[in-house]
Amino acid sequence: MTSQRIGRARQLTISASDDVDEFLFDQGLTDGLPVVPPTPARVERMLAQTRRDPLEEIGILPPNLAPLTVEKTAINAVMAGCKAEYFPTVLAGVEAIADDSYGLHGSGATTMGGAPVLIVNGPVRERIGINSAQNALGQGNRANATIGRAVRLVIRNVAGHRPGGTERATIGWPGKFTLCFGEWEERAPTWTPMHVERGFAAGDSVITAMTQSGGPTQLIDETSRTAKALAGSIGLKVAGQQHPRIPSMGELIVVISPEHYDTLAADGWTKDDVRRRIQQVAARPLRDLLESDQMGGFPKSALDSWPPFLPPLPIHNPDGSLRDDAMDVIMPKFGNDSMITIVVAGGGAGKFTSILDPLAGQVSVSKKIEDPV
Repeated sequence: MTSQRIGRARQLTISASDDVDEFLFDQGLTDGLPVVPPTPARVERMLAQTRRDPLEEIGILPPNLAPLTVEKTAINAVMAGCKAEYFPTVLAGVEAIADDSYGLHGSGATTMGGAPVLIVNGPVRERIGINSAQNALGQGNRANATIGRAVRLVIRNVAGHRPGGTERATIGWPGKFTLCFGEWEERAPTWTPMHVERGFAAGDSVITAMTQSGGPTQLIDETSRTAKALAGSIGLKVAGQQHPRIPSMGELIVVISPEHYDTLAADGWTKDDVRRRIQQVAARPLRDLLESDQMGGFPKSALDSWPPFLPPLPIHNPDGSLRDDAMDVIMPKFGNDSMITIVVAGGGAGKFTSILDPLAGQVSVSKKIEDPV
């Protein structure tokens, strides 16, 4: 093996007698699956899909505090198996996780096992073949699989998140390989697409990175015929996320199937209506949530030191003591409705909704995707 720098990234030359795949494994540059060797020609084809300079610095990624450049992103996109036309979407994805507000270091260092779930909106979905329909969260679609994987490889190879090092997930979950899908906007015409809810124009192509810690778990409701009943079922399912007797500390993703959307939309319900119903059903009187020697739950110690992620509740007297009716106060599952992200995705048949597990304290970030060159 020889090594030389040619103006930008360091170029390695592997002898013909060496196995390139095994070399990359030995260097710790893979996620456990084989990668595509990032030859100069492949990297240049990727870079040709953007107007940005290869040496442009996108951000400094913790914990390595390593500079992430456009070229380093292209190298990892090649390794992930991306087509060149996916590269602007990958770039926007890594911009999202490089944003200081995203909290990249915390998402990897936590034992809860955080990983970015990437949701794509806008015209880019059709242009590059992002799957938002049947098996949208599953295998078999190259764009979904490799775009998510490219972002994960950047987190591993540039930021330095490696299991046993600074990545400390206790159990982990498959989202640490890849999880990227599109919102099926066209199948839910009466609902506002997620990127529009977040302030982008309907015609913009946008990717959102949202840290989750597990899932998805599936709600099967094939009998509800009204929006109130179905959204109530979703609320019951959401109430058990993370812990059924502890309020959630992070943003939640609810993926609603087209058939479930039809039931909700038939009664004129919007995403906000569903959010309100989830909160209504998932809320509990404080007395039903407190921990005991028979059942875990909301820590009694928190009554004296109120968690900052919850809205203030009227449970204390002016002198700081608990009010007599404190145990009757209703505790919401989420501090506010905006913590519940709702998208439509999945095949045309099946009355299911999938729910992912949030990660405490993380903030989702959306970035606009560059138009094609």
